[in-house]
Amino acid sequence: MKFTFLIVAALAPWLAGCANTAPEWEGSFGDSARQLRAAQVIDPAAASRNTGPLMVDGKAAAGAQKAYSDSYGYAVKEASQQPLTLPTTGGK
Repeated sequence: MKFTFLIVAALAPWLAGCANTAPEWEGSFGDSARQLRAAQVIDPAAASRNTGPLMVDGKAAAGAQKAYSDSYGYAVKEASQQPLTLPTTGGK
């Protein structure tokens, strides 16, 4: 009887180490990061209401750019094409 009690007493700490006494971390791992990311979103449904990029034709964009530059006194330089020159040799 005493011998059995000693064996059980010696094995008790070892068996207790096998018990699952750790907290349940795996189940909630990453929850705080997901909550912080969700809290930063202003409108979660914005992607479903996306109608595409706003389009502006070239003439309207050029007019808006000219009006903006005129309002601040910027000098708008017209793009000029440089003449194409080919090197020539003095050969016959």
